[in-house]
Amino acid sequence: MKNVLIISGHPDLKISTANRTILEALAKALPAAEIRKLDELYPDYQFDVAAEQAALAKAEVIVFQFPFHWYSAPGLLKLYIDKVFLHGWAYGMQGTALAGKKLILSATAGAPENLYRKDASFRHEPPEFGYYLEQFAQLCKMNCAPMIYTCGMAYIEGVSPSSVKTAVIAKAKAQAQRVVKEIGNG
Repeated sequence: MKNVLIISGHPDLKISTANRTILEALAKALPAAEIRKLDELYPDYQFDVAAEQAALAKAEVIVFQFPFHWYSAPGLLKLYIDKVFLHGWAYGMQGTALAGKKLILSATAGAPENLYRKDASFRHEPPEFGYYLEQFAQLCKMNCAPMIYTCGMAYIEGVSPSSVKTAVIAKAKAQAQRVVKEIGNG
């Protein structure tokens, strides 16, 4: 089995039905995988760069699990990239620590999929919003898989009906299965 590292970039995982369910399903399907929940490890956003780089270095496959926030990865995940993926380590002439590793982008979006079209409100499909992450992976000489995503994942405790929660959980489990399948590919 491949050495898998899953980075949860949700800034407040305890309020996320979708991302929490995906991580639980991944933990069950991949018991040897390391799951690092950035919001729990670093509530002050002060990363232990050496520990994070060590976890990344030993991984063969890295999964970024995150929700779209304003058509992008959350600030916590972006800051993690800024602070941990340093020049000379992750990229640059001497930066080869991540070369050849597989990166899987697994994203959730609250809005329904019909809004993520060229002729709709958001004017782009979800993978287009992840372009900068694909470019970041290329700079680090990583192999970035096509984005795995699910739309319509909004559920608000006490506001949304229970049927929405049931649907979100089912879609989250299906997304986790797609991530597991991608981990097994190549």
